Amino acid sequence: MSRYVFNAYQLDTTPGNLSSPFSPSLDWTGDDNAYLLWLRERFRSSPEVRERLGLAYRANRRPNQELDIVGPYRQVLRYAIDNYGKAKQVSQ
Repeated sequence: MSRYVFNAYQLDTTPGNLSSPFSPSLDWTGDDNAYLLWLRERFRSSPEVRERLGLAYRANRRPNQELDIVGPYRQVLRYAIDNYGKAKQVSQ
């Protein structure tokens, strides 16, 4: 069980942020492609990341609401959130 409250509208990709499931370790040095691969692996292996990505996807679809994504991998995370539902639609 998580030890923090998750705000689906404020997401952080800054390495070392222990309160963000989308934050790699502090010593992370990968580029955007490496981050996307890391995020996919975390998605496959962590129920918490799957749940949080789903919450962010649903929050992103709400009218008049914008996600505040910060950190060096914000564009990659935005891409992952935008494409979260597309993978589910293809498999149905």
